[in-house]
Amino acid sequence: PEFGKMTCLAEVPGAQLIGLPLSAPLSPYERVYMLPLMSIKMNKGTGIVTSVPSDSPDDWAAFSDLKKPKKQEYFGLKPEWVDPFDALPIIDIDGLGTCAAES
Repeated sequence: PEFGKMTCLAEVPGAQLIGLPLSAPLSPYERVYMLPLMSIKMNKGTGIVTSVPSDSPDDWAAFSDLKKPKKQEYFGLKPEWVDPFDALPIIDIDGLGTCAAES
């Protein structure tokens, strides 16, 4: 292999990653799950991003939507991938506090 050259080992459609258990080392949750985020363009990069529902209004809206049974059914999500989780405070914004996206 040549330094700086990437070799594609496999191509995987993003839909196949939904529900994949992940480790989030700085999270109090032992495991989190790959979930869809419809505001991401899938034709640029990997289409995989970190969601911050505590501080991003778009992420908060998407996360709240995924807690609805009809949305879970639409995306083929298991309730245990979404329901036990809450937005965790990441930053403290002057005048808004933590979990600013909720307000």
